[in-house]
This record gives sequence, structure tokens and C-alpha cells, in this order.
Amino acid sequence: MLLALALFALSVSVLAAAYLNIIQGLESVKTDHGFEQEVRFVREQVMLEPDLKILEKGGETKTLDYGPVRWDVAVQATGVADLFQVQLHVVLGDGQGKQREQTEAFQVLRPSWSDPVERDKLRADAKKRIEDDRLHQGVLPAKKK
Repeated sequence: MLLALALFALSVSVLAAAYLNIIQGLESVKTDHGFEQEVRFVREQVMLEPDLKILEKGGETKTLDYGPVRWDVAVQATGVADLFQVQLHVVLGDGQGKQREQTEAFQVLRPSWSDPVERDKLRADAKKRIEDDRLHQGVLPAKKK
């Protein structure tokens, strides 16, 4: 009888610990989901901004659950006309004094961010590269001098 009672007490404590771990895991998943939603919202705002100078200033907004969200970006032109490499850094407060950060990089095709002179130069360079490749592959006849 004593052995059965000890086994029962041990199994109850193990099951209770497992139950508490499941509850904590669900709470962390819920928190991560909220954080991902806030980062997604900031990413959408960055992708919708037509003015590069406004975008490079960064920004801050408030959320209901996580406190303030601050973000900044670093934008670099690529070798392709109107294509930019964007590095987004988001800092999110959780409302309890803790902060979470995430940095991500993505590429955006944004003609409104391009300098028209630089765009024309990149397009001319790309056109020349394509013509040279076609010439070397025998697709285009050689130009007469």
C-alpha cells in the first residue's frame, strides 16, 4: 500500500510538472506570435514608404500589448536599377521593461528611391552586358564599324 501511494505521488508530481511546462510553452508561443505580428507590421510600413529620406529617419509607434516599437533601416543600392537591399532593425518593448530585438534583411524594388541619373547608368550598363553576352553566344550578329 505504501509503495502504491509513493508511485501515485511520484506520477502526480511528474504530470503536474509536465502540465506547467505545457502552459509556459503555450504562453511563450503566444508571445512570439505577437512579436512576429508587430515585426510584420513594421516591415509592411517600410515596404510601403515611397520616400527614402523619410524611411531612413526610422520611426516609433506604440502597441497595445508590447509598449513602444522602435525601428530603423539601412538602405543600400544594388547593382540593379531600382533594386535596394534593406536591413531592418526592430526593437520591441514587452510592456514589462523587457525588450526584444530582431534584424532582418530583404530586397525591395523601389523606383521612387532611385536617382534618375544613376538608374539610367545602371540600365545602360545592363543593356551593354546583355548585348555582349548575346554577341559572345552568337545570338546577335557582330556590329559593323
